[in-house]
Formats: sequence, structure tokens, C-alpha cells
Amino acid sequence: LGCGRGCGAAPDAGGNRVELRPLGALRAQIRMSAHDATLVFASAAVGAAVTGLFALHWSRRERATMQPKKSFHIVGDVYLDMIAKVSSLPRYNSDTLIEKKIETQPGGSALNTAVQLESLIRTRRRDYTHRQMRFDRCVLHSLVGDDLYGRMVADRVRKTGVILSAPSAGGQGVCVCLSGPTDRAFVSYRGTVERFCERDIDRSLLLSRNTGHVHFAAYYECTGLQPAMAKLMSAARACGATVSLVPQSDQMGEWNAKLLETVHLLDVLICNEEEATAMTHRPVGDLEGAIQVVLDRNCPLIVITRGAEGAIAATREQRWTQRARARQVVDTTGAGDAFAAGFLYGWCQARDVALGLQFGCACGAAAVGQMGGSHPIDADEINQCMSAV
Repeated sequence: LGCGRGCGAAPDAGGNRVELRPLGALRAQIRMSAHDATLVFASAAVGAAVTGLFALHWSRRERATMQPKKSFHIVGDVYLDMIAKVSSLPRYNSDTLIEKKIETQPGGSALNTAVQLESLIRTRRRDYTHRQMRFDRCVLHSLVGDDLYGRMVADRVRKTGVILSAPSAGGQGVCVCLSGPTDRAFVSYRGTVERFCERDIDRSLLLSRNTGHVHFAAYYECTGLQPAMAKLMSAARACGATVSLVPQSDQMGEWNAKLLETVHLLDVLICNEEEATAMTHRPVGDLEGAIQVVLDRNCPLIVITRGAEGAIAATREQRWTQRARARQVVDTTGAGDAFAAGFLYGWCQARDVALGLQFGCACGAAAVGQMGGSHPIDADEINQCMSAV
């Protein structure tokens, strides 16, 4: 009640005393209540807007995380590499002294590619939220020795996070690498590498519904697997996976044409300049001729590495060129494998050839700055090389 003058108390109908409040004070209280109500409604509106923004943000993140998680599967050679840094090749009846210690580490094109892919998956989880496909693991299919060298290889591979699917039998393939300032030479015992064949592959794992991409490494090295490669490529494509291949050098110098008979089953062929011309039986340096041979065999995409000059890619409709960052060379071993890992990481997730070339050249440039091909490349090194390509 408001009495209009001072404040006091008056009895009600039941004789109880009721406090009387000044009318001005009551009006002030009513105005204050209206002000508070306005603040409440304003706060509610702001809260709803903020909640909506957060809901939109998390909805986008949820859509990104709901993308199907796939796995890379690398099939091919696993060696134990013994790397000696030399200034020149040794001669018979001489002893060549070197300054740096001899490195012993897992190697081989398939192994190196798997290790670098797993590192990219692990260190770059937040990259490219627009990607079409997300990869969360890398599986390596091969054969390892049941000897000391084989156990060393298997133990070190697993420590990198790569899932190793490889039975053990016989002597481990070993490669002695003499790494010079600009090139290298190899002395190899193939062992498990040439014995590796279809029966060594866990098909239920390779061809699972989570398989996103299958990469065949070192075609010419894995002679025991060659007869089954076309069948495995077709099976992988039937599962919805994309397929790639790296031929590697043919130590026999034959460069048989059977590989060209399978390139139509690939989504991308990755090779260097020498491999491109040799496998297509084109003159040295005739890259355009080599590209045309491969495309005429209905291979959708060919990617050719060019060392310090970077890489090129081609389809029937388009060409891409990507330069590489100049780096001081420590060791070129595994640089091509690092390129393959980088290219597949960028291309498989976004179907973007230019992005694949950028990642490939950055990883290849970063790889020559370290010794050996199976040490995961530092993410900061890749970022620095990415900024320069």
C-alpha cells in the first residue's frame, strides 16, 4: 500500500497491522522491476545468440569428426638399412675411412613411406577441415625375417606407431647404402623382400571397409608379389579404395612391360625421372614422351619427382608444376619415399593434386636434411619447407 505521505502502519480488516509505504517509493520499485525484467530478457537474448553460435561451431566440428575415418595401407619392401656417409665410392684393395658413424635403421620404400605417413597423420590432425576423407592410421604389409635383423626391424617399426602386418620367415632383407654428397649406391641382400608374396598378406585387413587407400611400393623389388598385384589392385578398388604405385629401380635393368599393363588399375603412378623414361622405354630425358605412354595406357594421373627441381603431375586434361625448397643435403636416402608420403597425405584427403604436390615437395625437401629415410620428419621442418614452395 502507498499512503502518499510518510510511511507507517495501519490495521487491516482482521485487526492486523500492515506496513504502509510511500507512493513514491512504490513507483520507484515498479520502475526498478521493469528495468530488471528488461535486463533479464536482454541477457536471455544474448545467451540464446551465444548458444546458437556455439551450437553452429560444434555442429561444424561434429560434421568434420563424423567424416569416415579411413586407413592407409602400404604394401611392399622392408629392409634393414646400413647407411655409411662417404665422400666417394670405395675401391677394391683399399680401406675408406669415414667421419660419421654408420647408421643402422629400418628402411625400404614401403617402410619409409609408411613411417612418414603415420607421422603426418599424428602431427597434423587439425589440417584441412574441408577434406573429403579423414585418415587415422597407417598399416604396413610385408614380410620380415625371423632372425636378429628381422626382429630389429619389427621392433623399430612398431615404435613409430605404424601397424605392422608381416609374418616372419627366413633371412631379413638388408641394404648397405653408401650415401655420397649428391647421390648414393646400394649393396642389397633381398631375402624377405623378394620372397614376399600374396600369401603373406592379411586380406581381411588390407581389404576392410575402413581401407581408404592402398599404396604399392617398390614394384620391381618385390618380384614374388608381382604376379598378384593386378588382382590386389582390382580388389582394393572394388572396396572403394584408391590405389597408387611406386615402381622403384629395376636392378636387373629389364624394366619389363608387365607394369604398364597394370597402370589402368591405378589412381596415381609416382616415379622419378629415370624410372619414368626407363619403364616406358623412352630416351633419357624424354619426360613428355614417358607421360604420354602412361596416359595412353589409361592411368588417370602420373606424378614425377625431379629432385631439387621439385615435381610435375599430369592428366590428359591438365599439367601441374611444383618447385621444391633448396636445402643443404645431409642424405638423399628416402627423399622419394617422403615425397610419396606427403603427396598421398595431401591428395588422398582432399583430391587436390596441387596440395599433394606441395606436401610432397615439402616432405622431400625436409627429408634430405636428416640421415636415413625412416626417421619421422619433424613437423616444423615440413612447415618451413611448405612456406617456401
